[in-house]
Amino acid sequence: MVFDVEMMLDWQQRGMNARVLGLSASKNPVTPYLETVSCPKEKDSWAQKAEAWSFGWHIENATRALL
Repeated sequence: MVFDVEMMLDWQQRGMNARVLGLSASKNPVTPYLETVSCPKEKDSWAQKAEAWSFGWHIENATRALL
């Protein structure tokens, strides 16, 4: 498993931006790729992106809850 910090931060930012734009957490753009990928390494890479996007979305959501 390769962990690319910059990639994870990018996908977290994308999730945060999605929340700012009013998208729901179920609108994760990576989810469709997880369902179609068969290669384990590629699936792991997409899963990391999906988790990072979701984490960013939840960070922004929690921040907005405090306002």
